[in-house]
Amino acid sequence: MDIEKIRELHSNDADQLDFIFSNDSRIVVTAPAGCGKTTAMVSKVARELCSGKVGHNKKVLAMTFSVNAAIKIKDSLKKLLPELMEETPQLLKRVDVSNYHHFALRLLYKYGYSLNERLLNLSEFQIQDDEIAASNLIERDSQIIRDFNEAINAADTGMVYAKIFDYWNILNEKLFCRNIITYNGILVAAIKLLANESISSFYQKYYQMIIIDEFQDTNLLGFMLIQNLVSDNMIVFLGDDIQKIYGFIGAVDGAMGRLTERFNATQYNFKTNYRFQHNERLKQLDTFVREYAKNYRKTDVKGNILLKKLPNSQEETAFVVEGIKSIYEANDCNVAVLLRAGWQGNEIAEQLQQLNIPFFNALYSETDTEFKRFYTIAREEYHKIPSGKALQKELKKCLTAVKERENEIYDEPSKKYIFDSLYHLLDKLFVVSHDWEETLKDKYIDIDFYLENNGLKHMMEYIDERIILTTIHSAKGLEWDYVIIPQMIAGIYPSYRHVCKECQAVGGCNQGFDYCETLFSKEVEVSIKDEINTFYVALTRAKKEVFITTYSGNNQWNYPNKSNCLINLEGLTQTDYDWYAVIEAI
Repeated sequence: MDIEKIRELHSNDADQLDFIFSNDSRIVVTAPAGCGKTTAMVSKVARELCSGKVGHNKKVLAMTFSVNAAIKIKDSLKKLLPELMEETPQLLKRVDVSNYHHFALRLLYKYGYSLNERLLNLSEFQIQDDEIAASNLIERDSQIIRDFNEAINAADTGMVYAKIFDYWNILNEKLFCRNIITYNGILVAAIKLLANESISSFYQKYYQMIIIDEFQDTNLLGFMLIQNLVSDNMIVFLGDDIQKIYGFIGAVDGAMGRLTERFNATQYNFKTNYRFQHNERLKQLDTFVREYAKNYRKTDVKGNILLKKLPNSQEETAFVVEGIKSIYEANDCNVAVLLRAGWQGNEIAEQLQQLNIPFFNALYSETDTEFKRFYTIAREEYHKIPSGKALQKELKKCLTAVKERENEIYDEPSKKYIFDSLYHLLDKLFVVSHDWEETLKDKYIDIDFYLENNGLKHMMEYIDERIILTTIHSAKGLEWDYVIIPQMIAGIYPSYRHVCKECQAVGGCNQGFDYCETLFSKEVEVSIKDEINTFYVALTRAKKEVFITTYSGNNQWNYPNKSNCLINLEGLTQTDYDWYAVIEAI
């Protein structure tokens, strides 16, 4: 490895160089969006692998909560390591990349029998959500399952520790005998395995460097898993509390800030924003939203958004479609429409179809039946390929076989788009894999990683379509030239059921005739901060510009629509725009 290549790559960023060449064994890195975190992380791995700190018979473990984040790490290592190091294929084999559940399953496949002999047949188990598993148990047992899941989602440390023993007993005695394991159960069982000193000691020595990316999205079970892997090895946490968007499933609030004290870690803060370096307005907007997300109170920082107010939802949809069409026809740039929930984009999708404007529809959810069926069938057909034989001709056979089973995936014609979307992403995965510089066996394993972890949405980065409709959560880690965020309406974004109802009940907002403002009530701090975080993530998916829309008029219950608190934060000015002027500027 040429150390000078790393220094040159990061020559304009002293913060990144300090992190990469640090000799600290406990490190916490706070990295806002667009600050080059992934490149710095890969350079840190390169430096440690070639410095002799990671023995030749040992490995680096790179782990994260979400599938998309794990896939991004894997892709970035493949792309960037060859620029820094020779013998890249051999070095790549010394880095294990996983999300928490995938890593936990690997432990269970290897050692699970020591917990329960039925886990010898883990490949035949059905993985269920806690709610589904609980519905098939007697009331006492189902309540234990629900209480534990609620404790995880609420990030209630005391309750999690109080309930985990009973939860394990239900898994071990009532569910394993039915060949069922829950998503929480996968992590609980792995944590129980790592309580065995001989197992945990092996992995603590085997993984001499552990990197946890996107740590802000980690829940209590993920953190318990990580703690059992840490001993004298090096551990690096990277993330950004302001990009925490999984609070609804238990991501711990302020997780990054707690690490420094917990591990006596050295803290590094990346400050240079590369994504918005040529757009001062967006750079300032980035700073503005971060201030509110961090401090949850009024700030002296100012920001500005491009906001179009329409008289009703129909005219908003027409305006958004006009903008998509204008950007599409004006240049070769891409544009993403980001929604808080998939159903909110249905009318936009319908109008694009009517106008024969090509777009990629990724508005479905991982909980959709069609989504689950597709992955089940795709895995079945892929596993018919001889292990280690990921030849293009075999992959084409797999695609054909999945296509022939299309009628098994959706029952209603309106759901066909889910199959079409996922099939397109699967096709793109197979095409992209052709250029991976690795053995056929490694290709087979990597493709299997995508399918086993329902991770095809990450391939949106490679598709040819220049118009994308997707959710903010699915957009995490991706970026486009232009982003449109529609329907900034209180009760829609944020959701009435999950946020606004409680906020109104505690008097947490000031409601005008057609607008809503947060009063920063402590009772709803976590939920409002989570919404500010998702807003930040949506804004920072754009490389060039962000366009926001809202509308007035009455809703279906004949109450006036109100623009939401996110675009009415004090200090945030709003600039009207029209597409003609935008296109001229482009």
